[in-house]
Amino acid sequence: MTNSGGSGARDSAPGREFDLLVSEQNGYYYHPFLREQPAGAQAQSFALRTLSELGRAPKTSLAPDQARSLRRQALQTSSLWGREWLVPLRRAGADEALGNDDAVAVNGSRNKGGWYVDSALGDDGDAARLGATWAALGVLDALGRLDDLPAADRAATVTWLRALAGKPRALDQSCALARSLQLLGEPVPGALTRIAAPRTDDFAALTADERATRLADTYSHVLIQEAAGKRPAVNRRVWEAVLRDGAATLSHEQLYQVVHVLKAAGSPASVFAPVLKRLDGDRLDDGTVRDPDAYIGNPDASLFVQRLRAAAGWSRKDPGLLAALDREEKSGDISEQGAEQLNRAALRRVTAGGGTSERARRLCTDPRVLPATVTEHNATQWQRTTLNCADAGAPVPDPDVGTWALDTPERVVAAATVAVGFADNRRPDAVPSWITADALRRWALDPGRFTSVYDYTLVVRAYVLRGGGLDAALSEALGRGVTRYRGCPGLPDLYQVGGGDSACDLKTTWGVWSLDRQLDGAMQWLPSGSPRNGK
Repeated sequence: MTNSGGSGARDSAPGREFDLLVSEQNGYYYHPFLREQPAGAQAQSFALRTLSELGRAPKTSLAPDQARSLRRQALQTSSLWGREWLVPLRRAGADEALGNDDAVAVNGSRNKGGWYVDSALGDDGDAARLGATWAALGVLDALGRLDDLPAADRAATVTWLRALAGKPRALDQSCALARSLQLLGEPVPGALTRIAAPRTDDFAALTADERATRLADTYSHVLIQEAAGKRPAVNRRVWEAVLRDGAATLSHEQLYQVVHVLKAAGSPASVFAPVLKRLDGDRLDDGTVRDPDAYIGNPDASLFVQRLRAAAGWSRKDPGLLAALDREEKSGDISEQGAEQLNRAALRRVTAGGGTSERARRLCTDPRVLPATVTEHNATQWQRTTLNCADAGAPVPDPDVGTWALDTPERVVAAATVAVGFADNRRPDAVPSWITADALRRWALDPGRFTSVYDYTLVVRAYVLRGGGLDAALSEALGRGVTRYRGCPGLPDLYQVGGGDSACDLKTTWGVWSLDRQLDGAMQWLPSGSPRNGK
């Protein structure tokens, strides 16, 4: 019941906010804009249930299209349990998540034998039928449609359930059986309530998987007792320790299970403080929650983290990142595309040091990877690839660069991208002569013309590279175009995308920090304690 996908020890030097971006799935860093995306339907459901369990009565202002997106995701996974996951969203105010038409669909999944059929579980065996029936009855109950069941249908379901109650079965099946009877207003047979609580005396010796199973079984036991109107007897000491140690790392489903177990056992409110702290910290503005454990890291985001460390003058030593690279490469499940191979080669060199690989040298002279002629349309591809080559230690040939008028924001950004690309590859003398500070100045003073902070920083970087200076007018423009976009929750030194997008972004932050270093730290955008201009 601990996360096992982490990337190992991270450097304890400044820049600890990057630790928030380590993916539990693969150990790479992930892009911070993912933190502004809500968790998937299942995790969302359990997070909202946990908040309700703790008396929060959560509400959401989820946009209709986002609610419909979560609904599609849930139903693609499971026809009945997917709808059951949507119940907390409906209760929290997302009416588009679940509606009366769903009652019709649920009733359509009913078998004449009395059970229901979930597309994800099939119709083969008691376990699948019991699980689907519990989910179906729960959805009908949440929609206020359970009383609409015809008497004959209700009787058939009750008869089928009672026929199963006399046979020993796994705890999760007994739980589904007891909860289904409870939803139908029927008594729970004593044979189910006499099932003993799972043991806990051996808990310390269990593996992570065994602990997860023990929690699920204990949760099932508690639900059986509650369905029968009895108070469950569980070992509070053990499960309170589980919650104390895992409040920040348990999956949302496991978090809900252990909270429900302890609430049923009578644990005091103070026990749940770490849970509320985690969920409150993960709440988005619309009332939904994010799920960082589900975010997938990648070499691109990781390489920008390393560039940011270099810009701030921090160590790029990161054993966990190297371990993530090693795992991916040993798995054999890696892209053979040249650009992605170059990306990994650059990441390995800036993290582990060493020489330039022969593969990187070939890729950085391959016109299919690095354009030999730069136009306003491929300037970004050339600049990003050139930057990767520089990080990989591979020299690149100077390209032929076309000319274009600096008469639109898009064309100005393309020209600035070319200038920055040459400078970051230590070839500032190769910037085309038609890209001048005089031509760029009016654009540098007008940040409102650009759709993102990153594009604007490219223009100002090019202006400074070509001899432009920081005067009062430019300083005021930079305040409007950059400074006000600093910081996101938990990421105070990173910069937002801008242009209506408040998510923080690694590439944008790299552009901002790089510009501040060109300005000898005059704008104070670099984190406190960072050396200015390499000094």
